[in-house]
Amino acid sequence: MLGNLGDYHVWTGTQIRKPLEQLTDEEFSRDLGSHSAKSITQHIVLALETCFLIATKSSDESVFTKALKATKNQLLFRWKELDRQLAQTLRQNPKGQITVPHIAAEPFDVNAVDFYLQYIFHTTHHRGQLAIVLRKLGKDVPGTDYLMYLAQKGKHD
Repeated sequence: MLGNLGDYHVWTGTQIRKPLEQLTDEEFSRDLGSHSAKSITQHIVLALETCFLIATKSSDESVFTKALKATKNQLLFRWKELDRQLAQTLRQNPKGQITVPHIAAEPFDVNAVDFYLQYIFHTTHHRGQLAIVLRKLGKDVPGTDYLMYLAQKGKHD
């Protein structure tokens, strides 16, 4: 089940990245009130980078600087890589606890599956924001319903 959720996460990320790839750099960076496609995409990448830094107990924070300096294509590519990494991690049915240092005043432990699910849900929220940005830019927004994924997956099984 977790593997299927991870695969859905990859699929739906791909769906929303397709119209983002077609945006001009100006459209991608255009501030539409409180967000741009770029700022939301950067946030997704930064969140996923944070996920893996915490999970691996890495101290290499250079990934944050890279994300903030990245071009549209670099951001979209890195997002795709991180989605695949998250899906692969879920397929392995992670065990144990992960210490979360950045949400509360004191670090706290959560089940590893819950930790990774946070990043699935967090990215889902921001894909919704990207759908709104795309609509404001007059672009078509692809469907990303889970049943759409299952229907497409069924054609390839």
